[in-house]
Amino acid sequence: MDLTLEQKVGQLMIIGWPSTKAEDVIELIEKYHFGNIILFTRNIKSASSIKEEIRKIQEAAIKYNGIPAFICIDQEGGNVRRIYDGVTQVPGLMAIGAASSYDEDAAYKIGKIVGEELKYLGININFSPVVDINSNPKNPIIGIRAFSDNPRLVSKLSAKYARGIEENGVIATYKHFMGHGNVMIDSHLDLPQLNTSYEELKECELVPYLTSEYQPQAIMTAHILYNKIDDRFPATLSRKIIHDILRKEMNYQGLVITDCYEMEAVSRAFALEEAGVFSIKATVDLVLVSHTFGRQMKVRNGIIKAVLNGEISERELNERLENVLRHKAIFTKQKLHHEVNFKKNEQIADEVSLNSVTLVSGEPFPIDEKTIIIGVTNYLNTSAEDKNVEKMDIAKIIGKEFNIPHLSIDSKNFNVNEIANFAKNKKVILALSDSHLTLIQRVLYTHLKQNQEKLMLISLRTPYDVLSQELPDCHYAIYEYTRKSVSSLIKVLKGHKPNGVCPVKLDVNGGKIQSEGIENYLVRNAIQYIKENYTKHITLSDVADELNVSNEHLSRLIKKITNRNFSDHLISIRINHAMRYLKTTTLRVYEISLLTGFNDTNYFTKVFKKIVGMTPKEYRNQVEVNI
Repeated sequence: MDLTLEQKVGQLMIIGWPSTKAEDVIELIEKYHFGNIILFTRNIKSASSIKEEIRKIQEAAIKYNGIPAFICIDQEGGNVRRIYDGVTQVPGLMAIGAASSYDEDAAYKIGKIVGEELKYLGININFSPVVDINSNPKNPIIGIRAFSDNPRLVSKLSAKYARGIEENGVIATYKHFMGHGNVMIDSHLDLPQLNTSYEELKECELVPYLTSEYQPQAIMTAHILYNKIDDRFPATLSRKIIHDILRKEMNYQGLVITDCYEMEAVSRAFALEEAGVFSIKATVDLVLVSHTFGRQMKVRNGIIKAVLNGEISERELNERLENVLRHKAIFTKQKLHHEVNFKKNEQIADEVSLNSVTLVSGEPFPIDEKTIIIGVTNYLNTSAEDKNVEKMDIAKIIGKEFNIPHLSIDSKNFNVNEIANFAKNKKVILALSDSHLTLIQRVLYTHLKQNQEKLMLISLRTPYDVLSQELPDCHYAIYEYTRKSVSSLIKVLKGHKPNGVCPVKLDVNGGKIQSEGIENYLVRNAIQYIKENYTKHITLSDVADELNVSNEHLSRLIKKITNRNFSDHLISIRINHAMRYLKTTTLRVYEISLLTGFNDTNYFTKVFKKIVGMTPKEYRNQVEVNI
């Protein structure tokens, strides 16, 4: 097929546009020969309308380029969806991970539904599944989008999910290569860096890519700088990573697709005119620029210029083009008379969702007239979630369902004292959303745990809400804040057996990391235990029991080796954390006292002044003046 240079480069790009009108993107296909598009919620009025718009786009692609387009989407399920109406609302990946212990085919079933329905609409690439290993609970962007923190389980479920998608003629995409699960920074906002070696990556993050279980038709790159492999370029732009490792060492011949260039990890660190060139030379096949026409043109024109001046050779350009066309020949064909049993698919999705609900710990208590529910309202938790369509309010829903008082709260802005008054002398159901990442939610949990007779915790997203906290009387996890997951939870609260198994480790005490500078094993671990549990009501007896020694022996040993007693260490650790909160947050003094293990604000202020020499308020004022 004879293509112009502009048409060839257009085949190597995926672009988005801002409206629901196909005519707007067709104009770009006609003028600039872009070859592929990505859909977002902003483009979709309904499933039926987008099906018609896709038909128009394909007609234009063939008319102006002679080749059908890849129509791409991020339809991960759960909280990350682009189509809400007219398709089955399937559970997300961590929910599937939880359900898979009960139903080992859950991942395949959901993948099959997604593939079948996307193909029906004319969509031929799904940027899913996420195969990242959620090894870092504080990861701000992956979390419930991952199946698990277990590499072998992620590998197994990813293979089943991708097979279900691709058996229906839609390309599945493993993302984000070489692993996004162990970062502390959202690559939409900045460039994460990891100092993990290649050998270490092969033991964890790369397991799904190295397995012989399944090789997907596409892999999406991560905007992460892996310093021990390539300290100049993130994976998206790195020839060392894409060509040398993925293509040569791992012998991957499928499509390699970049994550969006408009994410700050790339757009702040590199000129877009150059970034596209780096990716093509790294043997990336498809460059994704999701939102802005000006940026799309910068990438396009940069690649064209590089071909004209010889920086990208004709051979390099044609190799990438041939790989794209080879996949298009298979996956851009539409099935004739394609019918979908949406009712059956919805039933399957409901079953998997119900089987994902997990009783993580404890035992439920009866929900009666002495029970209240407090819950955060839904919000966009990560940059990947696109748009909040469902606008959930679990407190209102469960309050109405069980005829109990409810209190709906904003996830990051509420008054703990007002909530405490509402909860006084009541059994409390508390629904939180990733509170381990949200300080004020942690303060609320700590206060209610210390003051309520009974506390049932519902983790609306990841189950990490209990990290560094005392366990509640009962802890349920539902892994996503959606209509379907809340409906499944209600069935469990009404008596259905919770079949889910938590797919991530909840090391509540954070592990036994040794304290530095103390040689004695018992004392070192005693102080480490205090550091890990200072927010709780702990005593010398608790620590002694943990270490299997007597109170008297441990007390003498701590005093002898550190010249300080147990209480001194506990108060010192608490005050140090309080000082940090006073410096770095706007939390009220009583909230900080609760968060650092002091139940009485007056006592906290007295101890703080004795140790620091001024009250907490005076300390904060002094810090602000110095700044």
